[in-house]
Amino acid sequence: MMHYLSSIWLCCSTFIIYETAKPSMVKYLDKRMLSRLMLLAMLFLLVSSVTPTTGFVAADDDGTTTEDDDDTTETHDDSDDDDEHEIEHYRDSDSTVWIETDIMTVTLSPDIPSYQYWYSADANGSHARFMVSYLMIVEFDDNNSDGVYQPNETIAFAPLDAFNWALQTGSITDELGNVLEVYASYTKGGLSSEWEDDWFEDWMPGYEQEDHEEGSALQASDDDYNFSKFESMTLQFYGHVYRTDVVGNITDDAGVQANYTVEGGVELKVDIEIGNFPFESSTSKVTVLNYLREDLSSDDSDHHYLLHEEDGEDEIDSEDETEYGVEFDEHDEDDDGVSDYVQELSLVDSTSNVTRGFYRWLDKAVVTHLNGSKTAVDVEASYWTGGDGLLLFLAYPNFDGGSILHDPSMRLIETGSPVGSSPGLFGVPLQTLSLIGIAAAAIVLIGIAAKRR
Repeated sequence: MMHYLSSIWLCCSTFIIYETAKPSMVKYLDKRMLSRLMLLAMLFLLVSSVTPTTGFVAADDDGTTTEDDDDTTETHDDSDDDDEHEIEHYRDSDSTVWIETDIMTVTLSPDIPSYQYWYSADANGSHARFMVSYLMIVEFDDNNSDGVYQPNETIAFAPLDAFNWALQTGSITDELGNVLEVYASYTKGGLSSEWEDDWFEDWMPGYEQEDHEEGSALQASDDDYNFSKFESMTLQFYGHVYRTDVVGNITDDAGVQANYTVEGGVELKVDIEIGNFPFESSTSKVTVLNYLREDLSSDDSDHHYLLHEEDGEDEIDSEDETEYGVEFDEHDEDDDGVSDYVQELSLVDSTSNVTRGFYRWLDKAVVTHLNGSKTAVDVEASYWTGGDGLLLFLAYPNFDGGSILHDPSMRLIETGSPVGSSPGLFGVPLQTLSLIGIAAAAIVLIGIAAKRR
């Protein structure tokens, strides 16, 4: 913006200089010719204000590379200052953690792994506010061999609010003190005495006692739940927000198995790590409930999910009643016969059809075995809606005695904000329109002054 204002000021200054020096200049230039040249100059500035320019610069290898204990290699791309986003984090009086960039605001509940996020320009997410909560872990037998979870396959489960959670935050800086990353980790503790003991009964199909055989994990009275078998299980949700884009690789003992990019300033990546799981069967699987809400806004906004699946884009709303445990058909965008590394669903404004963001997950997770070896395994997903949220179950194979690590993420699209970045008129941003107005006014004034003389 300063570039355009400076250019306009330069043209106006040129006109003033002309006016001052007119008696001598008129000997050499016809005043009408000069005014026409100035009008053409202003028109050039007007066009340049709406025409993007691209400069080609030799790339320097000035990124920062880090390796985590989970064999995930990440590279921070610091080559373009325009893509940098300042990050701040703090706790409020309710112990809620806030992470803020110039584009995205995220809050983390102190009680359970739960994230709400919205555009920073949208005051408190009044127009578009979304949520992702991790509410349950389930062991299940894949009886129909479809690779995903259906409720009637449940062996054992534990709601995550049955445990205490420690929420820790921090940041990583470079040698100049610039914040490269803000992180926030939920770590499971022991059993809690304050959990809500019946919330899942509203949506878990066939929960009623008569629908299950004696001894089923779902057969219990409201005061008969016992999750002590999960007490020694380790579970962590480790969130990252980066200053710049990060390129990462998922590797195992055989090499790189998947890669991904986390967008700086607009995306929160969550590393889900499960260890010491109390499997009852050597053939069973584990799934984590990702509970998504698309409309937590204070106004009457209306959003829906667009599922990007192999057979097309399937539109779904939390208020719908859908079949339980529908398999998510993984997308293969380049039709090479292999599913894309990243699977996703979009958050779309139902009125304007503007895509606000995505919920994404990698189709690979890494199992670390007891002997220290690592194996990349497939991640499958099933979903349904129960009237107030989308229940997405990410399923992992048995890793008895070891641990597993998986990376989903929540992202906003910078240009999708409902406020502060309006598309303006005919796709031209309002900021640019205001500059056009200033330039047009200057042109008119110059033209009037020239005509009077």
